[in-house]
This record gives sequence, C-alpha cells and structure tokens, in this order.
Amino acid sequence: MVGVVQRSRLRAIPRQGFRRRRHACDELSSPLPAGDGLGVRVRAGQTNARARPSPGASRHPLPQGDGIECNTMTAEIRQLETTPGPGRMATPQLRTVVVCDIADSTALVERMGDQNAANIIRKHDRLTRALVEQHQGHEIDKTDGFLLLFDRPIQAAAFALDYQRALRHLSAAEGVVVRARVGIHMGDVVIWENAAEDVARGAKPIEVEGLAKPIAARFAQLAQPQQILMSSAAAGLAHRAERELGAQAAPRVHWKSHGKYTFKGLPDPLEVVEVGEDGVAPMHAPKSVRTARRVLPWWRRPLTLAAEAAVLAIGIGVGAWLLLQSPPTLAFAARDWVVVGNVHNLTGDALFNQSVDTALRISLEQSQYVNVLPEKSVQQTLQRMQLNPDKTAVNRAIGSQVALREGARALILPTVADVGGHVLVTAEVIDPNTQATVYSVSADGTGTGSVLPSLDSVSKQLRGKLGEALAMVSKQSMPLAKVATPDLNALEAYSLGERAYDTADFKGAKAYFDEALRIDPHFALAHIDLARIFDGEDQRMKALQEIHAAQADRSRLSVRDALYVDAMALSYEAPGAALSKWKMLASVYPDYAPGLNAYAYFLWEDANQFEAAQTYLQRTLSIKNPSHAASNYLLGALYVEGDQFARALQAFSASSQQGLHTQNAYYASAYAAQRRFADATAMLHHGQASSSSSFQIGVAATTVALAVDQGDWSNAAALLKATVDQATAIGPRFAGRYEGMRLGLAAVDGTPVKEQISALTKYVAREAKALATAHATDRAEFKLQLTFAAYLAARAGDANLARNALTAVGPRSDADTPVLNNLRSVAEAEIEQVAGNPRGAIAILRPLVNGSELCITHVALMDAYASSSAPSDALAEARWLAAHRGRAYLEFNAQQMMTPFNVAYADLALLRAAEISNATGDDAGSRNELAKFLVAWPGADQLPWIAHRLKVLDSKPRAPRA
Repeated sequence: MVGVVQRSRLRAIPRQGFRRRRHACDELSSPLPAGDGLGVRVRAGQTNARARPSPGASRHPLPQGDGIECNTMTAEIRQLETTPGPGRMATPQLRTVVVCDIADSTALVERMGDQNAANIIRKHDRLTRALVEQHQGHEIDKTDGFLLLFDRPIQAAAFALDYQRALRHLSAAEGVVVRARVGIHMGDVVIWENAAEDVARGAKPIEVEGLAKPIAARFAQLAQPQQILMSSAAAGLAHRAERELGAQAAPRVHWKSHGKYTFKGLPDPLEVVEVGEDGVAPMHAPKSVRTARRVLPWWRRPLTLAAEAAVLAIGIGVGAWLLLQSPPTLAFAARDWVVVGNVHNLTGDALFNQSVDTALRISLEQSQYVNVLPEKSVQQTLQRMQLNPDKTAVNRAIGSQVALREGARALILPTVADVGGHVLVTAEVIDPNTQATVYSVSADGTGTGSVLPSLDSVSKQLRGKLGEALAMVSKQSMPLAKVATPDLNALEAYSLGERAYDTADFKGAKAYFDEALRIDPHFALAHIDLARIFDGEDQRMKALQEIHAAQADRSRLSVRDALYVDAMALSYEAPGAALSKWKMLASVYPDYAPGLNAYAYFLWEDANQFEAAQTYLQRTLSIKNPSHAASNYLLGALYVEGDQFARALQAFSASSQQGLHTQNAYYASAYAAQRRFADATAMLHHGQASSSSSFQIGVAATTVALAVDQGDWSNAAALLKATVDQATAIGPRFAGRYEGMRLGLAAVDGTPVKEQISALTKYVAREAKALATAHATDRAEFKLQLTFAAYLAARAGDANLARNALTAVGPRSDADTPVLNNLRSVAEAEIEQVAGNPRGAIAILRPLVNGSELCITHVALMDAYASSSAPSDALAEARWLAAHRGRAYLEFNAQQMMTPFNVAYADLALLRAAEISNATGDDAGSRNELAKFLVAWPGADQLPWIAHRLKVLDSKPRAPRA
C-alpha cells in the first residue's frame, strides 16, 4: 500500500465486527438535526446519498409526478447503480476536514432582516474563501458555514485561527457580532467528481464522504462561539508543526486538552483539544450537548488509555498529500544526504525502539539517489555537540542540528503507533533550516508483522518524494524482509550489535550478531558483520566462512551488499579478480564509504597503485564517513609511498586528532623516510599496542627497517630473530613472512652464497608444502613468499631452485594480483640474468615500469643494466632507488615482507651510484654519492661486506674520461 492509507485502518472506531461498524456508520449518516449548530446541511432538492430504501420499497409505486412512472424511476436507479461515473472507484485518502458554522445565524437574520443579513453573510463568505486559498485548502460545500478539506492539520489550524481573528475584525467594521464555531478532524475520506448530468441537476461538482466528515461536524456542534475544537489526532500533529504558524503568531497560540467526550454514533470517546489565541478563544471546556457528552478526565483512567490518547494524537500519521498538492519546498538533488532520527515509539512495545530506525536506514540505503548518514556519524556529531549519544534522542530539534552540521539536506523522523489495533508507520521529512515538516508519508497494517512491509512502503514513498525516479525506486528496492530479516526480534539484536561494533565493543557485537542469527539463521547482514569482526582479528578462515554464509543467502541482500560481499570473498580467494568488483562497487555507489575505503586499500595492497588509491580515499574524508579517521591514516601511508611527506604528516595528525590510535608504524615511516629517526622512534614509542598478536607483530617491518636504515645491522638481526620466533608461534603464514624477510636481508648483508642457497632450499620446500595444503585465505601470501624466494635463489645463482619455487607457485591466472605478477616477472628476469642474458632480463623488466611497479623491479633493472654495459641506465636506476625512500618504507608488497630489503637498497643504491660513477670516470659524482652513503651509514666501514667494497672503490683505477 503506497501513498494512501486504507480507510478502515485509520478510523477512530476499533474494528469490532462488520455489524457494529455498519450500525455506527448508519447512525452517523442519518440526517443531523437542523438548527444553528450545524454548518453543513443537505441542500434542498438533493437526495441523501446515504439513504437506503426500506425493505418493501420496491413493492409500492413511488409518488407519480411530471409523468414519471415508478418503473421508469426504478430502472434509472438501477442504471446509476451499475454504471460507473467519474471517480466512482475513488481510493480513501487521509485528509483534514474542517467544519465552520456561524453561531446563532437564525437570530442574526431575525435581527437584521434578510437583505442586511445576506450582505453580512456575503462578506463573511468572501473573507473565508480568501483565507482558504491562502492556507491551501479546498472548499467542498457551503450553507451558512463551510465544509473544507486541508492537506495537513497545521494548515487547518492556521486557517481556523486566522478565520476567528478575521471575524472579530468583520464584527468591529460592520457593527454586528458575527461569531463561528469550528470543528477539525483528520481521517480517511473518499473524494469523487459527480457526473456532468448530475451537476446539471444541481449536484456539487465534488463530493466528499467518510467518517471524518460527520466527526468534524460533531466537533463544530460541541464548540462554543469563537472556539476551535480539534480531535487529538489532528491537534497532536498540528502542535508538532506549530513553528509553521510563524515566529510572531506561535507564541500567542495555546493548545488545551478538554478531556474525552462521547459522541453520538461513535462507540468510543474522543479527546477534544482546543486551539486558540489570547483574547479570542474561550479556552475552557465546552458543555455537553445532545450529541456529545463529557466523560471523566483521562488522567483518572488507566495509563494504557492515556497512552492510547497520545498515540491517536501523533500516530494517526502525517499522511499522503492532497490530489492537487503543491510542489515540495525542499530542494533535494541526487546523492544528497539525509539524517534518520530516532523512532518515536508510541506503541509501548520496546521491540520497536532499536529496530524501526535501523530498518528504515537499511531500506533507504538501497537507493543510489539518496545517501543516508551512518548512525556512527550521527553519534560522533552528538559528541562534538557535547551531548551523550546514549542519552540523547535524535528528535526534530537535535536531528536538525545534526543535519546542518553534517551538510545533510533533510531530517527523516519515523513514528510507529498502534491505532485501533493497527500498527501505523509514518515518516516526516523535515527541513533542518526551519525544522518544519515539508511532507510526510505513512503506511499501516495489522500486528507487528506488518511493520517491515509498512517501512518498505514508507521508504519507497520517501524516495519518490525526494525526487528519485519511480522506475529506479522499483528497480533498486527489495522488501526489508529480504534484504534484512522478517523478524523484528532478530532486527533488534542486529541493531544492538551495530551499536556495540561502533563503540569498539567487538565481543558484545559478536554476541548480538550471533543472537540475531539464532533467531533468523538466514540473516545475511549479520553474517557480513561477523566477517568484519573476524577479519579485524585476522581470523581469515572464520571471516570467509561468514562471507560464504552471506553469499548462500544472497537473496536476502540488497544489490549493494551483495556486490560488497562478492568483492570481499574474491579478495580472500582470488584477489586479482576482486579489484574489478571493488571498482564496480565504488563506481555504482560513489558515496558508499566502505566500498571506497576497501577499493583504495586493495589498490594499494594488491596492485601498488597508491596514487589511484589516494583519489578514492580523498572522497571518504568527509565527516559523513564514520571511519574518516582510519581513512586519513591510510591516506597518510599512501602519501608516504608517494614521497609526499608533508601531506602524509598532516593526514596522520588529522587521524590522531579524530581519535584513531594505532601502533603508529605507518606514522613513524613518514619520519624515517626523511631520516628523522629520533622522531620515528618516538612515534613508535607512543603507539598503542594491539591486543592481537598477529597485528602486533606487524610493526616489526618498520622497526627492522629503521635499524637497517641507520646501518645498525646487528640490532636489525636481533630484532628479526625475535620476530621470527614470535611468528613461528603464531602460524606458518607468519613464519614464512618473517623468515622471508630475513632471507631478503641475507642477500645484501654479505652472507655467503652457499649459506643463502641452503637456507633458501629449506625455505622453498617448507613454503611449497604449506601452499599445497593452505586454506584459500592464505594462498595469496604463500605465493608471494615463494616468488620472492625464487628471485633470491636466482640472485644467489641457483636458477634451478628459482624455477622450482615458481613451479610450486603455479601458472599465472586471473586470480593472481598485479603485485604477484610483477614479482614473478622480476624473478623470471633474474633467472635470465643468471643465464647470462641481461638484455633478456631488461626486456622483461622495462614494461613493468608504469608508476605502480615494485621497488625490487628497479633493483633488478640496475643489476641488469650494469651487466649489459649500460652504466648510465644503471646509474639512473640507482638514483631512483635512493630518491624513493617513502616507496621503500610503505610499499605493501607481501605484507611488507620486503620492506627491510627495499630500505637497505635505498641506502646501498648510494654506494652503487658511487661505484658506477667511479667506473665511468666521474670522480666528482663518485665522491658526492659516497659522501651521501657515509652520512647515511656512518659506521659502514665497520661492516666487513661494506668495508671490502669501500676499499675496492678507493683502490680501483679511474677510467679515463672520453
């Protein structure tokens, strides 16, 4: 049910069986007593549309006149019953009905005479019609009063207030007292156009029927002169929107409940609320009349009945717009943001407290047109406002402030209420600048099971109201029962789990998500969040199990979430193929921060495309992204790799100020790459240790590289030995990573070749065995470890061992990452180099240089150029290595396994540049490069494998200049 609310579900009368309901309607539709107390009467000559013939009517001839026979009339009536006219099948729609009645109109005519009274009535009518037009109402009928329809209760109240004020001015101007009673009620009405022939016979062009009309008339009958009486259903909504009366008028307006009255024809009492201005309205309870009697005050009744009155006041819903509605006043464009406020739960059922706003958020997030501010971002904004997120309700006032601070275009306030045994869900769209309701939508159903379908309906209506094409709404919308869960208890547990996750209570979050899955085992979103928790703990196998479980229930995922989970699964099992999935997610949902963050991260990890990754991360730095602090930290790492150290330090500092606390390994690298080693060490000292051993050990790449970078090889060796021991205790993947790191340093620290090959042989055998039995989540890293070993083996001169290592890795495939393919090509080029074919090596390596190549590519190129008698090219590669220190520190490669190797070569490249310059007769260049190297490693002459090279460099005869 979209756009309108079924009439039978919004009545003030509970559904107590067809007979009772029909009796009540029949009683209300009987002719109301004639007299001055009623503003709407049946016109002379018109047939009462609700009148029914008596059971024996068809047996007796109707009175004859003008030649019309009984059978002719009967045939005409039957034709009217079977021939549909314009609007015959009109749908009930939620409207606000106003009945105005001039008080003591008969006495007025008697005092003034027909002519003078008619003149006053004519002025009254013109004044009234002007006010109706001003407040966007519609005139339906007119006698000595008016029957009017308005879109919203606040419009009706504003009209009535202006109307009573205008009558005072009219009375003063004409010297005669003209007073009126006004009754206002909100409910379902049926609106249709009469056929042209009926209008020609005297019928009104537009007819309005529905229980709301006689109820509004009863309120007008009850009112005293100059009094405006509203049902609580209408008054509650109008009072919430009181700001729309204007800054000057609102302070003079008062709202007062006069308790409940029983009305003739209605089985249950209704609360009567008066709205009026100082000096105009009586503002006291009306006396009982024949059709309405006051009951005991509501505060003497049970609390549950009082709650029902409040429900009726607010929950009946801020319904659909009038058929000829005005254009929305909120300027909303594609990809604008909205804030979803806390649900106003009027049912008394705590089940709705957490679940309704979460469900509405999930439903709206399916849209590519509307962006929903994440709940964690809302909580962070409340903290910046110095409010406690756990104790602050995001209502109209607070939510509007949040929206303004975050640059959101609108605030959406959901309400859930129990009305006459039906659960009604409404949502108001609020302009945060004025806090006025721009428009609202509603849907309802029977029982708690109807809430999710109602939210689906409300979400679709909201998206349409905000300007999204209806075709896209249908295409991109799945029922909440499918994209989330049909069980509100499961949804409540999930909502609590998300809140626990947002506060870093991962243990509590896991318990809630497990409970959600116990209630609904096919709740795919809960599986995704469990995967996030396990991934954060480096429990890859468990994370992938949860991802597979979510994929198994992909029919319970939105298009966006299904794309996210497919990309994540590929990142574990076939990371090379995952990049295109992440790119698709980032392109289709350009404001979805988790997708942008993930694509940037995997561009860095699996493709070394750090510059492209920066572009995507920069789009997530808005505070609308609740993880913007983590985005800043990762962006700092990417700036370091791009040797943009000032920007890196700014990003790291922003991340720290935004509350992110890490081990500071990347932050320290920004200083180390600039040779600010004291600052780097201090930054590591101030880092926050990880509670996970698998993450805590990750800082070793930085600490070992720092020691190497300062020429402190003994300290580097000690740190690395301790790290290998820790890694062995964690597991084979970690042991392979840090043993590979040690073998990389052995390739440059003067370790005898025979020892290198012996260690590499054992390493390759162990890694090949581990790869053969590895879980899918670990295979990519084992492949990188073996490929690096292949390069080291070829560099040590054992081409067969290198080929064996590559054979264990297996043939190239689409599942392989660009980083793995780059490293494999380097290993293959080194095999060519060992075979005496440096030009073949160069042919393999040069196409790799595209800005995302690994540092080791330039090491291999430097060696190959030197072997092929191309010293200028070799010198260029050495200078490239020395100049790209940020790249050496924060290239991701194989979980930074190669970082100490890269940093060592960033320093040794200076010595190599000195050697190449010396060999080409460039004495000045050689001395300059050597001086740089000795500044970098002041104790280099104490390292035997370096001292030998320095001695050779000093004693080597200079080549003559050309």
